Amino acid sequence: MKEEGKTQHLHTDSDIEKLIDPGHPVHSNVRPDGTKAMPARRYQTNIPMMLMLAGMLVYGFIILYSVSGPDAYGQFQDSAYFLKRQLLFTLAGVAGCLIVAFIPINFFKRKPIVLGAYVLSGLLAFVTLAMGQGGQQHGASRWITIGGIQFQSSELIKVALVIAFAGYRAFIDDLHRKGKIKAKNPGKQMLLDATFDFIVPIAAVILVDLVILLEPHLSCFLIIGAVIFMCALSSEIPIKSWITGGLITIIFGVIALIVLMTVMPSFQEKITTNFAHVFKRLAIFTADEESEGEETNLTADDTRQIDNAFNALGSGGMWGTGLGNSRSKYNYVSEAQNDYIFSIYIEETGFVGGVILISLYMVMFFMCLKVIWNAKGLFARTVATGCTALIFIEVLMNLAVELQVIPSTGVTLPFISYGGTAQIFLMTAYGFILSVSRYATDPAPKKKAGA
Repeated sequence: MKEEGKTQHLHTDSDIEKLIDPGHPVHSNVRPDGTKAMPARRYQTNIPMMLMLAGMLVYGFIILYSVSGPDAYGQFQDSAYFLKRQLLFTLAGVAGCLIVAFIPINFFKRKPIVLGAYVLSGLLAFVTLAMGQGGQQHGASRWITIGGIQFQSSELIKVALVIAFAGYRAFIDDLHRKGKIKAKNPGKQMLLDATFDFIVPIAAVILVDLVILLEPHLSCFLIIGAVIFMCALSSEIPIKSWITGGLITIIFGVIALIVLMTVMPSFQEKITTNFAHVFKRLAIFTADEESEGEETNLTADDTRQIDNAFNALGSGGMWGTGLGNSRSKYNYVSEAQNDYIFSIYIEETGFVGGVILISLYMVMFFMCLKVIWNAKGLFARTVATGCTALIFIEVLMNLAVELQVIPSTGVTLPFISYGGTAQIFLMTAYGFILSVSRYATDPAPKKKAGA
């Protein structure tokens, strides 16, 4: 018996390796009941995407410091004021990005998180509408102060609505797979599917989006609409639900508008008053197309900002005037570090600089597109689509404004323009894409030795 007891505790080196290494072929995929289990997957961080973001941020710091120096010194006697603050905002954004990137994406699919994201969006929208600040300076009440910290609530709302919409669609898709959404006949089934697949999630987003529009914050309203539309396209909503749900939503929307205009005769007047800044921007945008000599209510000061920004675009030539040598940033373009940073950047770096920056955005876009293409699971794919759309719709809108393709919107250039809340939550959105890449895509097949 002693000999038996001894032999039970004697192990060779190979036996120890088998016990230590869970991936050893002897027992790595065999359960106690004899069935085979898949070996544990080793998740890989998307290093190229992280380096791409780091490179874009560093490039943004260079541009921001070069563009914002005169304005920063004039206001705060420190030419690096905006750069220093942007560095702090970026550190917060890096923390948010990394925290999200290393949490499995399906963690955010849990019902309390999905519901909480939507409730938070609605609360922030209503609080901003009721107590928002910034109306006199920017034509809209977009900022709220909580605990002494002022931030733009719409930036958080954009990301939260993507999570809420994706989580809802994943939940409904799961119910469909389990056969829990059933009607007695095909007609009722089509209506039931349209209600749960399309009408409920779209109506929920429209409710929050309309509150944002009333602030009024038109650019955010349009961005959220475009982002959720892209999410809907990628979330496997059946064509029948699109058609039926879309028609029902449009009909009820028209009826609600007619009732509102009937019950509130002053509705049109309130729109004219609340959206005066929007109508003014439209007038500025179309001013060049009007015949010369025709009287308008616009003054030279009204069109100065957009005219000087457009002139800066054309004065850079092929190679630009050189970093730090812009003339337009000396109060010819106000707040050059924000909405019109691209114009000043082009003046200093020319056509070549513009090609470099747009190329960086294109590389980043195709990296994100690859994550979407390889994403496994409806929730992961929808989140990746929504966050990618959020970043690059804002890129397109900013560039379109500066090229005078669309009226001025007040949308910043992602990762380049100065802005705390935008920087933090755009980087957090990028973190969600990294999480999808790490936890919800098929890993690249390993090459065999000698292959």
